[in-house]
Amino acid sequence: MNTKNSMLCWNNNSDEVKIIQCPDCNNLSKGYRNSTLACFSKYHKLKKEDAKKYVFIEAIHLIIRDNVNPIALHNELLKLEEYRDGCSDDMPFLIEHLTDDEKNERLL
Repeated sequence: MNTKNSMLCWNNNSDEVKIIQCPDCNNLSKGYRNSTLACFSKYHKLKKEDAKKYVFIEAIHLIIRDNVNPIALHNELLKLEEYRDGCSDDMPFLIEHLTDDEKNERLL
């Protein structure tokens, strides 16, 4: 999944955060008050490096501004290739989420 085909949805002051395929044909985002990424056209135009930066910026906003549980957010963001690409090899739970191609690129 990536920022061009996924929405990040969340509720403030909670651990309720979810990466949802976009478009959301099954209304899985209905239980969330906030969303970002593929549901906004600006993310469709970003190069991969810029999208990676935006994922980390959005993560900080959710943690600090919206009081989203950072571990819950991290676990969901691991579904996004841009987030995984920006994480160090020793990041908790990263290895389990890497594709074979990503493992080969990292020489793991």
